Amino acid sequence: MQNIKRYRITDIQRKKVVGTIRSVLMGKNEILFAYIHGSFLQNQFRDVDLAIYLDEDITKKEALHFELSLERELEESSCFPADVRTLNYSPLSFKFNSFKDGNLLMSRDEVLRSDFESLTMNEYHDFNFYRKRYMKEVFGLD
Repeated sequence: MQNIKRYRITDIQRKKVVGTIRSVLMGKNEILFAYIHGSFLQNQFRDVDLAIYLDEDITKKEALHFELSLERELEESSCFPADVRTLNYSPLSFKFNSFKDGNLLMSRDEVLRSDFESLTMNEYHDFNFYRKRYMKEVFGLD
């Protein structure tokens, strides 16, 4: 079994890494807003998890290439592994949890971001009702 490297840094170092990442993201006009989430916000982390929302003209294929390129650039600039996911093409639960449990890193369009969060919350809570009912009926779980 492969050991997964975990990192531990001080709050001051964490703020510096966040600043570095924010600077890189601000240099990418395709990114309209971004959240940092996951274990990086805790004491120990494996990587820096980012959820980005791209200009809506960017296709799914282009978004994947953008994610991979951005991961490499962030790893070089922050010295930590990065995991970047595009919110435009992500499952509903990922969208919801990225801003529910994450921190906003940057936003170029507050109206779009606010609409995204509102729509995602509405869809998530509408879907959650049916998910819970299904889990109860099929698995006997509440």
